[in-house]
Amino acid sequence: MMPAKFILRFDDIAPEMAWSKFSSFEALAIELDIPLLVGVVPHCLDSKLAREPAKDDFWDVVRGWVDRGWTVAQHGYTHQYVTKNPGILAIGNKSELAGLSYEEQYVKLKTGKDILVQQGVWQPVFMASAHSFDYITLQALADLEFRYLTDGYGVYPYKIGGLTAVPQLFASSAHLDFGVYTICLHINDMTQSQIQKILWFVRTHRKQFISFADAVTISSSSPGIAMASRFITAAALRIIRDFRSQVGQ
Repeated sequence: MMPAKFILRFDDIAPEMAWSKFSSFEALAIELDIPLLVGVVPHCLDSKLAREPAKDDFWDVVRGWVDRGWTVAQHGYTHQYVTKNPGILAIGNKSELAGLSYEEQYVKLKTGKDILVQQGVWQPVFMASAHSFDYITLQALADLEFRYLTDGYGVYPYKIGGLTAVPQLFASSAHLDFGVYTICLHINDMTQSQIQKILWFVRTHRKQFISFADAVTISSSSPGIAMASRFITAAALRIIRDFRSQVGQ
């Protein structure tokens, strides 16, 4: 088996995000030529994502990332949660899309896509807010010509609802010695200690970091192992989340 590969993913990219925290990752990505995966909220109305003064040249910055070879994923539409539907992955209890009708989801997704297209940064990659989407979401995405999803269990890309999903398991560098791992970071809420730990890992494992475009082409030499990894990681992570939930009560 090939050694583990990593993608560095950032959620909640918006004009008023914590740019001061993100700057160190951007600098390292440029220095080491690592193409990041950035989830851009097309029309952010979530006040919780407002941490610093808005960057007036936000879309110019995003266009610069695209020119640099980074992957832009459409991160929902407004990043406002309107249902308590956990979606297919059953990770949380809130969603921007899951549980809504096809028409409602389609309009939100299309409106978000139109904004990214207008700004010249749309790519056929979707990143669900709160990791919550359902099969109606996948149908609407396919109808809007999205091809890829950054989410799911397992350690190898797989097909779901007409899209190719690249799994995302951890918000850390945890991994086995094989497969593809998407390190999911919410920069707004990271401490300096957490930031330094990830920066160190990226620098010391540079050769194992790949682009999202490269990740979607990777497959397991054994379909059975790939399928088993999805079932095992789904079961394990749900048990861990249930335990943490009970401890926190």
